[in-house]
Amino acid sequence: MPRNSQSVQIPVDLGTRLRTLFCLSSRPESLRELGERIQEHNKTCLQEPRLNAHFQAINKGEEIFGHVDYETRHTVRLATGRQFYVACALDALVEGFFLPIEIDSTCLHCSDTIRIKMAKGTIKLVETSSAVMWLGASKEGKGSCGADLCPYINFFSSPQHIAEWEDKNPDELGIMLTLSQSLELARKGFWEPIHHSIVKTRTRKQ
Repeated sequence: MPRNSQSVQIPVDLGTRLRTLFCLSSRPESLRELGERIQEHNKTCLQEPRLNAHFQAINKGEEIFGHVDYETRHTVRLATGRQFYVACALDALVEGFFLPIEIDSTCLHCSDTIRIKMAKGTIKLVETSSAVMWLGASKEGKGSCGADLCPYINFFSSPQHIAEWEDKNPDELGIMLTLSQSLELARKGFWEPIHHSIVKTRTRKQ
């Protein structure tokens, strides 16, 4: 992750919630540690044949990372024009490591459209250019990520809009990440372990 990822400190209460919801081995104290802990957890999960097959399908473009069968504020559009809802902003960024996509979302504060074009894990275009991501979690509950984590991970059109939203929602738990920091979290925590597993599986078959 970028050098500044180590300096992005995760508040204790948020780190505790992320440890529970992501099923991590320890509480992450920084953004770098969060990526490492998620990667560690996903490498273990990928040893399970069914999950490994799921991510093999994602890598082939047969399935979409984070795809859900209900409406969310985040959609992923493929080059073919097919469009899918995904559970959260981070899921949308992860999918951009597998296929060229266009992400359509809205600012949680003002509902303005946010559009991000990605290919090979790189952002090609952002509208609006000041867009950022809020990495949040519910304060209570030990439910699924779909209930206590994904709804709290969203895009905002600017840091100012996050500040204004926080003023109106002082009890919300989370931190602001730049798109660069968000991409590196997606890369370290999700794409790298999946890619490693896929390469390992291919090597075994040869």
